[in-house]
Amino acid sequence: MPLALIDRPRHERRQHFRGRARPGRVLSVRFRAGSQRTWVPAETRNIGAGGAFIATSHGEPIGTALTVELVLPTSDRVFELPCAVRWVAPDGMGVEFVGVEVDVLLELNDYFATLTGK
Repeated sequence: MPLALIDRPRHERRQHFRGRARPGRVLSVRFRAGSQRTWVPAETRNIGAGGAFIATSHGEPIGTALTVELVLPTSDRVFELPCAVRWVAPDGMGVEFVGVEVDVLLELNDYFATLTGK
């Protein structure tokens, strides 16, 4: 087999974000697991309408139900987003938003659509 074919990059099969933080996708948040009363302050490194990577040293196990609370820079509204931990890394965890109301998803999506990749 020619060496050029061996060295070619393979098709990306990752399902989760693992890159650098993008402008506008870094937001201060806080989260709590299940019915716990204590909120843990954290920060997103990437967030979209479907989920987020939350940078924290207080990661939860995969499958844990969380509530993430955030405020968009363009709004005073406090969003409480139900989510589940889908993957864990040494510096945080990836969460998927589940059961979020449609009007909330639309507002989040509108905000993220205004961001550029610069």
